[in-house]
Amino acid sequence: MSDKTQLHFELLETPDRVEGIASLLLRRNRITPTVLVLCPDDGFAAQLDERLWTIQAESFLPHAIAGDDQTMNAKQPILLATSICRDNQPQVLMNGGLEVPPDLSGFSHIVDFVDAWDERLKQAARGRWRTYQQLSLDPKYITKKQ
Repeated sequence: MSDKTQLHFELLETPDRVEGIASLLLRRNRITPTVLVLCPDDGFAAQLDERLWTIQAESFLPHAIAGDDQTMNAKQPILLATSICRDNQPQVLMNGGLEVPPDLSGFSHIVDFVDAWDERLKQAARGRWRTYQQLSLDPKYITKKQ
């Protein structure tokens, strides 16, 4: 893993991780390079896919769910997947799951989330924080206002 990999946690205040990730992608759409959103399961990926089509009335965020067509995957600025997929050469990894992803190498930036509305999920985020530190990463905490 690169010593230059940045890692930060975003605060999710409402019990809707799909909406939180979609909102973050919308806020950062103009400055974010290629992104891989690691989804915990196919249902989550489908919900996020639907939300990214409807998050703005006048447009959508270009994206796709990773499939077997590597050429199509490679064209996507935002790729949704249930396992690490590098077809779009993602620079940013967004962890939509509750565990540290198995392979963090090659990403310049990793984004994880703190679910502020649920104590069990907050504890899980603290556990991921410690795991990232054990992997020699230096996590930071960012609120929406920053």
